[in-house]
Amino acid sequence: MSDAAIESSPILETCPACSSLMDSSNEAPFSQVLCPSCGEPLRARRQFNNFELQELLGEGGMGSVFKALDTNLKRHVALKILRRECSANVEEREKLAQEARLTASINHPHVVKVYSFGNDRGQFYLAMELVEKGSLDELMGIQKRVSEAQVLEVGIQIASGLQAALEVGLIHRDIKPGNILFADGHTAKLVDFGLALIMEEAASERGEIWGTPYYIAPEKLDHQPEDFRSDIYSLGGTLFHAIAGRPPYEATTASMVALKQLKSLPISLQSFAPDVSSETAYVINRMLKKSPDDRYASYEELIEHLSYARQKLIERSQKPIQPKQRAVVQSQEQKNAMGLIVLGLVLVMLTAGISLFILRDQVANTLGISLTPKVEDPQAGKRQTSLSEARQLANAGKYREAREIFTRIAQDRGIQRPDLDWLKLQVGLMQWLEGNADEAQKTFQAQSGTEMFSTEAKELKYANFFPEAARLMGSPSPIAPATLQVYASNNFEAFAYLLFGIKNWQLGKLEEGGGILHQFLLAEPSEPWKWIKEYRPLAQKFVSDLDRLLPLQKAVAAVTPETKAELLARVRATQPQMQSGSAMQTRLKQMETQLSRP
Repeated sequence: MSDAAIESSPILETCPACSSLMDSSNEAPFSQVLCPSCGEPLRARRQFNNFELQELLGEGGMGSVFKALDTNLKRHVALKILRRECSANVEEREKLAQEARLTASINHPHVVKVYSFGNDRGQFYLAMELVEKGSLDELMGIQKRVSEAQVLEVGIQIASGLQAALEVGLIHRDIKPGNILFADGHTAKLVDFGLALIMEEAASERGEIWGTPYYIAPEKLDHQPEDFRSDIYSLGGTLFHAIAGRPPYEATTASMVALKQLKSLPISLQSFAPDVSSETAYVINRMLKKSPDDRYASYEELIEHLSYARQKLIERSQKPIQPKQRAVVQSQEQKNAMGLIVLGLVLVMLTAGISLFILRDQVANTLGISLTPKVEDPQAGKRQTSLSEARQLANAGKYREAREIFTRIAQDRGIQRPDLDWLKLQVGLMQWLEGNADEAQKTFQAQSGTEMFSTEAKELKYANFFPEAARLMGSPSPIAPATLQVYASNNFEAFAYLLFGIKNWQLGKLEEGGGILHQFLLAEPSEPWKWIKEYRPLAQKFVSDLDRLLPLQKAVAAVTPETKAELLARVRATQPQMQSGSAMQTRLKQMETQLSRP
């Protein structure tokens, strides 16, 4: 059978429920459809040649990406299936195949590997290395600003991948945060080499620009030839966005007139991220120069400068922390007088034989400096006892009493950050548990607006945890479970599982909230954060209630007139057993109302 005949033949699939045949030729790959005979939902077009589609990973302008099983080699891949219009004729498919062959020739740790490509019923696909730890775009959505050290590391890695591609004659043309994927916490990989060229040619025929406005190089707007320096510009825009928390230009249109005007303006990273190091700012500002000639002349030079900026950042973070001293503002007259006082004390010591230790104390007292050994805070032990008591009250459902203790301790003048940050998180959590969503959001929003307690490189992740967790908790929207992918369960980040699970539950997302809280129960935070495990009884109440609810929901969905009365009695009997608050009671009331209808 010819290719044309295969493409025109219907795709028949069998319903797993009633065994009826249905034509899914016009359905998108992996789309959910209903059997026309019995109404059973099923996935259409799960098979693409020798690839079995298992999960939709993402969608974009060129097509969709699926997690798929290569049934020949028995390995999982990322299968990118392009839209039909991207490969509508033989010429376009050959261009795609040529670009795919070039991309497959790149063997570099920071470029997503292309395994194979093909065509199934007129749709071109690429089988690629499966990279499942999210994208830089997703990380930027979770953390408003990514740490400078991490951004520099990503820049070095992606630049080295671009250099490897350039050696085989490839430029990328569409570098953006969504095309930078993470294989793990320290390994970034660039995806979609060559595909932008096809989309760019199609857009050009329509008089349009293909690309993301934030990151498009200025020469592209003038229809000038692109080279690797255009990729350097786009990478610079991406790194700028990650560090500053906003793109270099706030452009929401692909209009050439608007974009040309914006991109003719000078840009400075320090204007939007004043805390960034001068070395990093220099590199990124140079990457974003309007003229390609003013940017880096090679990837070797760019990588060298990025590496230098990163090294200087590390050196500064490793300098010993100087002890904080009392700052005293003095006039010149006061300084002169102080010198005379000290000199006089020295003369007294020499003539009268006063003890050196007495002199030391007198000088110290005169200068307002205490030289006595630091005495441990006598309230520290009492505070720890009170904190444990508050968490026990929370476990017992006495959220108001627990909140009052956390609030009282937070007002103690002896409390320093990050201890104060922990207290504020727990105050907001208690407000959520009390059902005071508005107050909780205000508490978290106020905390999300505070500066991090430290900007030292080795503490940035810990310091950033508090404003970022507070930002997510202070928003009115539920927390997407995928957000938790960036949070560890064996350190301070385990607390995020408790926060996000409770918030989702209180917003009525019981299944999502319960699932996150179940993950919290499995978390094993290490010292000094083992105290987080004291909240396990609280989380267990919610998870246990969900375990009681789910069988009821399933029974209600399948209720018959014969079982309605018995099921209604079960729902009413279950209500007093639930311990997780109003959201659960609301769900049970809805079930009761449904069952009470004639």
